[in-house]
Amino acid sequence: MGIVILLIILTLAYLLYLNLKKNIYKPTEYESELIEYFKEVALKSEFDENINKIVKWRKPMQLYVVTDKNKIYDKQMVYIQNAIDSFNMLATDGFKIELSEDFKSSNAYLYLCSREKIARVNPEFYEQLTNSIDANGFGYLEFYWISYNIYRSSIYIDTNESMEVQESTILEEITQSTGLPNDPESHNNSIFYEHKSIEDINIKKYSDLDKDVIKLLYHPRIKPGMGKTKIEKAIKRILKNKEIILSGG
Repeated sequence: MGIVILLIILTLAYLLYLNLKKNIYKPTEYESELIEYFKEVALKSEFDENINKIVKWRKPMQLYVVTDKNKIYDKQMVYIQNAIDSFNMLATDGFKIELSEDFKSSNAYLYLCSREKIARVNPEFYEQLTNSIDANGFGYLEFYWISYNIYRSSIYIDTNESMEVQESTILEEITQSTGLPNDPESHNNSIFYEHKSIEDINIKKYSDLDKDVIKLLYHPRIKPGMGKTKIEKAIKRILKNKEIILSGG
């Protein structure tokens, strides 16, 4: 009798193993690359210590553009709107970026003005900007979060640079302000590529990998505070169930 019970237990255990193995999703080569790149961009940071957790907005980002009086910024405003439109097409969890005309009610600020004006209207950001930006810095970003939820961001764009550089920098900084702070070295066609300024690369559109990283971050399954293990599990479920249409692969 004992042998029979043991055989039944072993059979049930084997059947359970086969079922679990069947349900384990094996990503394609591109999907594996995407998962690793997502973790590289979302869990690490260009300047500060690595958070190693997902940080993202849970409410709309109301972006106010700060400018100098008597100066024309028509081209930059087109670049800003294009960046917003490109990003909003990819988010699926209800988040979106909106241009604001009210400084006080906004929660995000993009400075196309002189540093002297930044010092007047946002002394804290001016100090961070002065202490952090280097000679090759065409733009600078700070975002602020509580319990891994972003609640405010500030972006600086150097308007002394060429329009091509400004267009590329605007797309990069607006995108990174959503919770994708790192600049990896691995993909030189990515908006996040670290050496764009050194190598004189101006990227004005998202790569397929960039698009898919954004789709994942602003998918309902990806929650603020998630760490590496939960992220991988959530992304594999998204991919297995085909909950996003991948741009690459």
